[in-house]
Amino acid sequence: KAFSTYMSDEVIKQIVKEPALLKLGGQKKWISAMFTDVRGFSTISEQLDPEDLVRLLNIYLSAMSDIILHNRGTIDKFEGDAIISFFGAPVDYADHAAKICSAAIEMKKVEKTLNERFAKDGLSPAPLMTRIGINTGDMVVGNMGTEKKMDYTIMGNAVNLAARLEGVNKQYGSWILATETTKREAGDSFVWRRLDRVRVVGINEPLRLFELVDHRVSIDEAFLGFLADFDAALDVFEKRDWTKARSLFRDLSARRPDDGPCQVY
Repeated sequence: KAFSTYMSDEVIKQIVKEPALLKLGGQKKWISAMFTDVRGFSTISEQLDPEDLVRLLNIYLSAMSDIILHNRGTIDKFEGDAIISFFGAPVDYADHAAKICSAAIEMKKVEKTLNERFAKDGLSPAPLMTRIGINTGDMVVGNMGTEKKMDYTIMGNAVNLAARLEGVNKQYGSWILATETTKREAGDSFVWRRLDRVRVVGINEPLRLFELVDHRVSIDEAFLGFLADFDAALDVFEKRDWTKARSLFRDLSARRPDDGPCQVY
């Protein structure tokens, strides 16, 4: 039970079943990875004493971790306010892309409730706003490190891309960014917004960005219409008709002033 607070239950069960897994090495698997980070957390942490900071972080990380585990994710590690997790290992299951998308959406919704509590109880000087990067692909999963100290973790270009996407949210005013691979594998039950094609640091091939918006059943027709108009404006933008594109995005921004990507474009 104590060990399960450090590792996923499913990882432990597999190790108990197959003790040979407790050796250095890994295997290539097609899975999904998620990286999260809180916007401006360094500024928030500077305004809190260490005990209050730890209390705030533990409440936040507990809520977010519960969502990951509920959706069959495996928590790799915590790095301050950041969470690294993956879906589809050590136990294989086919719908890991859908599970990781559901987890990301739930995390953003629970975030609102948490921030209401933090404001009411005076736990944080500012809201905790989470940026999330998601990717699906071939990743090496296994024990990395030394014989005396090892970590069950993920490695590979597909992992690095998920980490890069978390940071790319800053450039587009978005909160959840994923690749076209994740979008395709997640199925039709989600609503996405098409964004730029970019070339992220360390990866030469340009890729199309997609913002994960919500479950399809949770979106009203008005917002679907807004997203369709955004997509049409993006087509104009990519044809380099800057004057018309600027006009379209200004109109869209007036309709939804708090929409980050509209303001960026």
